[in-house]
Amino acid sequence: MFKKIFIIISFIYLSIIDIFIYLYNITFLHNLLLIPNIILSIMSIYFASDIFLDVASDFGNRISISSRSVGIFIAGFAAIFDEVSMSLMAAIQGYGSISFGAIQGSNTVTLLAFFIIIPLYFKSGISRFKTDAYLIVGSSLLLYMLSIFYVKIPFYVGFITLAIFLVYMYRVKKEEDNVEIVETPNSEYSVIFGLLSLLVIIIASYNMINSATIISYVFGINNFLSSYILLGIFGSIPEISMMIISAAKNRKNISIGLITGSTLYKETFVFSLAAFTLELNFRGSYFSLVLMIILSIILVVYTVIYK
Repeated sequence: MFKKIFIIISFIYLSIIDIFIYLYNITFLHNLLLIPNIILSIMSIYFASDIFLDVASDFGNRISISSRSVGIFIAGFAAIFDEVSMSLMAAIQGYGSISFGAIQGSNTVTLLAFFIIIPLYFKSGISRFKTDAYLIVGSSLLLYMLSIFYVKIPFYVGFITLAIFLVYMYRVKKEEDNVEIVETPNSEYSVIFGLLSLLVIIIASYNMINSATIISYVFGINNFLSSYILLGIFGSIPEISMMIISAAKNRKNISIGLITGSTLYKETFVFSLAAFTLELNFRGSYFSLVLMIILSIILVVYTVIYK
């Protein structure tokens, strides 16, 4: 009951705040609002993720899909709504380096958190996601190669990463019959609360994005670094929250699928959408591209070590 009440109150409060942020930039005028907004946004994302995952697992039961697919298709897409919005908004407004920085930063923070908790929760089962890990390595190498030839990314490059995304979707669908079906009790939350929780995650993420923008402005951090560090940290909170909650509830396949799926979505699908705006660029991103290759290789190593 507490979670339901908290989500409803959070939805009302954050919606009002976000409207005032959009219309009047109130957090630029009243910076003290940042602290309570950030705290409430993080709490809201955490509780909303808890409810959403319960509803998603129950929905997976009803339509007879595997826990892996629940993580990849349902939780994975839900977790990247904030990255889609921030990357597209930044690219459309002409801030292509911020757009790419948000993608890279979020993936870096998410994978680092994943590596920390793998030894605690995922000593078995991660090998099932070896194909996912290989595709993440491949997409990371592709982005690095593209950065050698391009600074500003032409729109047609988006079709290449979109093709990788479609191949991944096809591969997961093909493997679906060989993966066990989700087995969890019925959720105590209705589909309505699941949708409400998703909305809370989205509007709380928008609040966090706004907070990151103000912090970078106040401290004079450049575009790519501000997006890579601040938007990366804030943008990865939904994935990390869902990952921890799923792991704690012994939903390992959902948790791993969420991370591998959302990482690939951001490197392919979100990247493609931003590329189609004709504003996406690699400016200042060399170190992040190299780091992403290293992290993706470590992920492959984990899938080999932990059978």
